[in-house]
Amino acid sequence: MADSISRQFARWAAHLTYEDLPPAVVDKVKALVLQHLVAATMGAPMPRAKEIVELVKREEGKADGATIIGDGAKATRNGATIANCEVLHVSGLYDSYRMITHPGPVVIAVALTNAELEHKSVKEMITALAAGYEFECRLANDFVPSTSAHGYRPAPIFSTMGAVMVAAKLMGLHEDGIVAAIAIATSSASGLNEAGRVGGGEQALHEPNAAKQGVWAATMARTGHVKGSETSIEGDAGFYNAYAGSRNGKLSYNFQGPMQTDLAKITAGLGQHYEMLTVMFRMYSTAGFNQPVIDLIKEMREQHHIDRAKIDRVTLFMNYLETLYPSPEFPRVPDPSQAYPGSTQYFAAHAAVHGGYPVVGGRRYGPQSGELLEDRAVLDFMMHHVRLVGVHDQPMFSPEITIRMQDGTTYTGAYPYQRMEWNFDQIVERLQECVPGIPGGQGQLDALVELMRTAETLPSTVRMLELTASK
Repeated sequence: MADSISRQFARWAAHLTYEDLPPAVVDKVKALVLQHLVAATMGAPMPRAKEIVELVKREEGKADGATIIGDGAKATRNGATIANCEVLHVSGLYDSYRMITHPGPVVIAVALTNAELEHKSVKEMITALAAGYEFECRLANDFVPSTSAHGYRPAPIFSTMGAVMVAAKLMGLHEDGIVAAIAIATSSASGLNEAGRVGGGEQALHEPNAAKQGVWAATMARTGHVKGSETSIEGDAGFYNAYAGSRNGKLSYNFQGPMQTDLAKITAGLGQHYEMLTVMFRMYSTAGFNQPVIDLIKEMREQHHIDRAKIDRVTLFMNYLETLYPSPEFPRVPDPSQAYPGSTQYFAAHAAVHGGYPVVGGRRYGPQSGELLEDRAVLDFMMHHVRLVGVHDQPMFSPEITIRMQDGTTYTGAYPYQRMEWNFDQIVERLQECVPGIPGGQGQLDALVELMRTAETLPSTVRMLELTASK
């Protein structure tokens, strides 16, 4: 009988060393950490982050605890994890995998907190992050739409699993301990789609809770008192049965391809092929599937010298699941396929009217922050000139766009997902656009970039935490 899924991951992760990681994986992890450290500099001063940080300091303050990013105060392991995840997450500058999972704010918060408390080097932190990202991405890969269709929000469900792997690795758990930690985490993952459907707002706490639950699971496993269910992932009453509705690979929805997947794919090529290399970077404070729409329209306007006043129609062709956020079974109210401020059509209209959309922290393209959703020119264009078409089997995050001019001229463009799988140098280039929103400006960004270029040489995370301190 083949080893269980959790056993295969645990054995791989327990023995994984920095030297085992391909250069491309190290580069990707460093790029992801850089993006989120920049996010932390912008997020720390924000009211919601400050509120959570102050709450943690009151309730979880601990003089010899872990550092709260941007603030410098110390808190318990769980408290610092919650606060740090919020600081990394709140600005909207973070990553995305399979449309609606966002590993970075969760796993990087867990990594920073636990690397500090466990006195680990940055090289060891990079190794733990590679393991956590890979575990989360492989578990989520084919199952994101099915999980969403069962009422769960995939982001916290799968990020709890990434978090537990990062924490377990940094805590030095051996194979059996990681199996136990995974089992505890499968019973701790949570997060519903109702907030995304009706706008309740509680989903803002999903990522901090996922980070905390992953750390808590690893902490409990380290006591040695919990053996852990061997088949906690694929068992009859396990993770996939609960969150995706089937333990045998039957899918409710899929971005592309058949409604059946082979569970053996989840661990196939583990250590040789890294799914985490396909994680993309969000630059705009909107859903991941809107990112390529904005960039493609911006490029088409520049390439063809398009005068927006002469546009007759912008037609977007996207994977149909991307038009039914947050779930095909529980679509947003109002219906996400319709045009309204904040919809995909809105961001397409903004890019068509202004030639782009403000990156997180940036101050370009049209009215600023609070005025963005009240831009009358954009709203009028959205209502009269933008059409969204959901297409079955259209590659995920890969829109095709047609711009028809009033004189009958038509321009077409496509934006394959692979264009967003940036490496370190590519994210450095894009982050330049965020400089106006970074408290320390260009100097702080440059310092973080140079630090992360050689991060694997750092004996600890101290310098990272210092460079994200409030200016």
